Amino acid sequence: MRGQTIDMTRGPLAGPLVRFILPLIGSSIFQQLYNTVDFLFVGNFLDKTAAAAVGASATLITCTIGLFSGISVGTSVVASQAVGAKDVDRAEKVVHSSVLFGLVGGLLILALGLAFSPALLRVLRTPEEVMPQALTYLRIYLLSVPMLIFYNMVSGGMRTYGDTRTPFLVLVVCGILNVGLDALFIVWIPLGVAGVAIATTITQSLSALLIGWFASRPGRILRLSAKKLHMDWGILKAVLFVGLPTGVQTVIITVSNVMVQYYINDFGETAVAAFATYYKVENFVYLPIMAFGQAATTFAGQNTGAGQFRRLRKGIVFITLASSVLVGCLAGTVLLFPRAIFGLFMKDAEVVTNALKIVMISYPFYWVYPFLEMPGGAVRGMGYSIHSMVLVILNLCVIRVSLLAVFSRTYHTIESLGSVYPITWATAAICFVALFAILITKKIREEDKIKDKG
Repeated sequence: MRGQTIDMTRGPLAGPLVRFILPLIGSSIFQQLYNTVDFLFVGNFLDKTAAAAVGASATLITCTIGLFSGISVGTSVVASQAVGAKDVDRAEKVVHSSVLFGLVGGLLILALGLAFSPALLRVLRTPEEVMPQALTYLRIYLLSVPMLIFYNMVSGGMRTYGDTRTPFLVLVVCGILNVGLDALFIVWIPLGVAGVAIATTITQSLSALLIGWFASRPGRILRLSAKKLHMDWGILKAVLFVGLPTGVQTVIITVSNVMVQYYINDFGETAVAAFATYYKVENFVYLPIMAFGQAATTFAGQNTGAGQFRRLRKGIVFITLASSVLVGCLAGTVLLFPRAIFGLFMKDAEVVTNALKIVMISYPFYWVYPFLEMPGGAVRGMGYSIHSMVLVILNLCVIRVSLLAVFSRTYHTIESLGSVYPITWATAAICFVALFAILITKKIREEDKIKDKG
């Protein structure tokens, strides 16, 4: 399996982008299945305490790996710019330096997570009845973090030259295996939340091993080789210049979600389970946004490297509008059949009722989110990750947390907490659209001056 190469710097826009995006959506779906299938089994075969334990741990898990996920974006940006400029040697060095850095960082996260997970769960005011199972789930899940980071770094390298098909096929295999292992460890060998964590750890580790094997096969443009795993500090500096602000941005978004979790926990076990159920359904609506966002970053990176800024602008407009339409349709489907869809994830009627309160507040406005994510991905792909970080801190941290504090104190309802999301999506979208318009206009003017001199 050698994947496919997609050059986004020339030719028609729609065809290459669709071929690039569809496997990304598929990959996102199967990657999400790791946690969603866990939650399906927990919600239907265990109880709401177990569901709350998985939900309480999920936000913290996202926070622990968020920094390196952001750095993997830096890898994709720097490598895709090199691919756009036809400098494959530099792109190869980017991937190997990033993979080595990710492996070392993943082991560090594992060690720190195992040591401080009880204290972190207490800081989040995790209910005492939920704490034992949340701690068990978190500690087992953390064992897969180094392999998860490795997978993201390597698959990010594949995306830089257009191969999204190989990661998708790897995740199909591992996603199906995860379903079988969940059934084994919950239904046939009843291990509770420990069983779902073990199943996820096994399948995420296998996905990392498979992606590493495929990336090392002969014929790859950016072939992974153990002999080339050494640190090029100059290239790592370039990766961190783009990736570290993106990683900090990812962590800040997660921290703002942790603040939401902090306020949710104050409502008790049912509310914790309700938000956990909401997030599981929401993830499937968000998956296309994430896939389109990755496409926007790679597209912007390749065309920045090639100096094709008019094409860059045209492509980002297309990606943004297509994503908004698709996400609007998905959110609308959930709004039409909310109780049936959420009933798949949770059998407790009270939990479902509370989750639907959040849905009715946020889902009508989900089509706005692509106008935040696509221009933001393009800005990062162009190399302006610090600009992106500042806007995210302002909108998704400062404004969001401020609104949380005010709404929680003034209204103290689940609906008021849920309303914080669409409000801050809108403010961030306005900022990112304006920033992208300013930056791309500047680049097009510079491009025209170079052509005039030529």
